[in-house]
Amino acid sequence: MSPENKWTILLVDDEPIVLKLVAARLKSQGYRVLTALNGQLAGELMQKEKPHLIVCDVVMPVMDGPTFCRQLRSKGDHTPFLILTAKGQPNDIVEVLSAGADDYVVKPFDAGEFLARVKAILRRFYPSPSN
Repeated sequence: MSPENKWTILLVDDEPIVLKLVAARLKSQGYRVLTALNGQLAGELMQKEKPHLIVCDVVMPVMDGPTFCRQLRSKGDHTPFLILTAKGQPNDIVEVLSAGADDYVVKPFDAGEFLARVKAILRRFYPSPSN
């Protein structure tokens, strides 16, 4: 499936400007983007929508990224989970990967690398029949 087929990405970040900028970048590549300001709101949204990928910040009010990821995994949800955060110390990375995240990108990030990681995760989790 290509972006033209409307992959749906759930973007979770408590900073509205980050949501706007990252969502615009993803939409420019043909992705359908849903947004939420924290893990709790994202969880509620996931009761109605089934995204192909979750891109989530770590530090957020109400419910942070690692807690949201752990909660999903404990329910058997295997939606790919990409962390996008300013917290880039090794212990931070270990924490979110241990919580069930699939990849990790540190802010500030290169847009090209970010989009390549999104495509790689989607390709890995949703291989096309021709692969």
